[in-house]
Amino acid sequence: MTYTHKLRRLAAPVLLLALASTVPVFAQAPDNDPDRKVSGGQFPAGWSVRPDRGAPNQVKFSMAGELYQFSMGPAGTFYRADWTKTGNYQFSARLTQKARPSHPISYGLMIGGKDLAGANQTYTYFLVRNQGEYFISNCEGNNRPTLVDWTANAAIVKQGADGKQTNTLGVQVQGDNVIFTVNGTEVTHLPKSKVHTDGLYAFRIGHNLDVDVDQVKR
Repeated sequence: MTYTHKLRRLAAPVLLLALASTVPVFAQAPDNDPDRKVSGGQFPAGWSVRPDRGAPNQVKFSMAGELYQFSMGPAGTFYRADWTKTGNYQFSARLTQKARPSHPISYGLMIGGKDLAGANQTYTYFLVRNQGEYFISNCEGNNRPTLVDWTANAAIVKQGADGKQTNTLGVQVQGDNVIFTVNGTEVTHLPKSKVHTDGLYAFRIGHNLDVDVDQVKR
């Protein structure tokens, strides 16, 4: 056997061992932005949250008059049983990101919610994030089919030097169309057949964010 052949025979098992040793490292890589610890769980009367993970006591939600105040550990979808709409309607709110996030994290409106406490939850959500982009997606059980991927739009006010960002998001269901607006400007519209519109409506807030909501029109 030549010297080269011996090297190849020795190198093969060493390479396999090296590759095998790297698998657990990637599989167990830590979350670079884990959910922060928030002491919550006590919500205004009638309100509920479905956190993306963890439990409701990891989310803080309070109200001061007509101001809704959210401090998030995990992301969550908020709703109440008597906030429902069908047919043609409009829903809008002003949302303020209060502090700079560690990376782009989104927040916005939820419409067409059903079975939000169950396994077959459905709704559509319309979000913005600090870079001046918007996003629209459906939630259908464990699936999240995207309707509009992250898209920049001049109507969206970007995060300021102080880390704050304020935008008014709106949804209008009109006949066979669903119109999505930011600060009174249409950013897109979609056929109603692609959007969940009838059902619960309220807010969806991303993880680790502090967000205030006011000027709610429904």
